[in-house]
Amino acid sequence: MQVSANDMQICYGDYIAVDDMHITIQKSKITTIIGPNGSGKSTVLKGLTRLLKPKRGSVYLDSKEITTFSPKELAKRLGVLPQKHSAPPDFKVRELVGYGRMPHQKWFSQHSKEDEIIIDWALRVTNTWELQNKSIHECSGGEAQRVWLALVLAQQPEILFLDEPTTYLDIAHQMDTMNLIKRFNRKSGIGVVMVLHDLSHAMQVSDWVVVMKDGRKYDEGPPEDVITCKMMREVYQVDCQIIEIEGREKPLLAYREL
Repeated sequence: MQVSANDMQICYGDYIAVDDMHITIQKSKITTIIGPNGSGKSTVLKGLTRLLKPKRGSVYLDSKEITTFSPKELAKRLGVLPQKHSAPPDFKVRELVGYGRMPHQKWFSQHSKEDEIIIDWALRVTNTWELQNKSIHECSGGEAQRVWLALVLAQQPEILFLDEPTTYLDIAHQMDTMNLIKRFNRKSGIGVVMVLHDLSHAMQVSDWVVVMKDGRKYDEGPPEDVITCKMMREVYQVDCQIIEIEGREKPLLAYREL
């Protein structure tokens, strides 16, 4: 399975936010979209998941235009976790995660035994099992982010789209979230597409990186080929040093303004 965009242009009124975008997302890989603020990262994510309609170009799920899928059909294939999300204050964690099963249910039907098994799995894989009877509003920021991930995983999508999943989290919870995403990608084969600001996280967990600059794709490829000192100067306007650390699978970045 793959999601692809050909010559995608997305506008906000007269402003062209993304232009001439060609991209292919492969299932089972972790693809990360990076770039400065305002470069079009989140807009690309929304265009690929039908949250925004391109002014020009097409988006395909396999060989079929994404506009031809019903909402339920699309939700079975693609899961989307936006930057901001909310739930009624009296919602318990398990109840919230259960909403991820809606694309697989008939109208007004109760959770089946299979639904309950999948909800159990989503709670366990995200380490939220112990939180299931807790109100979502009683959860810490890191706990709540894992709960929302569990909800989207309960959809059992083939590709999961995450818009800045570490926003508002402290360093420990950022690392925990990144490790969690990599773990369920490797174990379950669910593809992941993320928008990230932290380039060290992008280097550590990504199989493929797409760099955005001024609404266009600057480069793409394996992180070690794309996140370079040259790219950092041209895209982020910072001087960069890539540091190898013994015992660490991939290097870290150290950078300063030019």
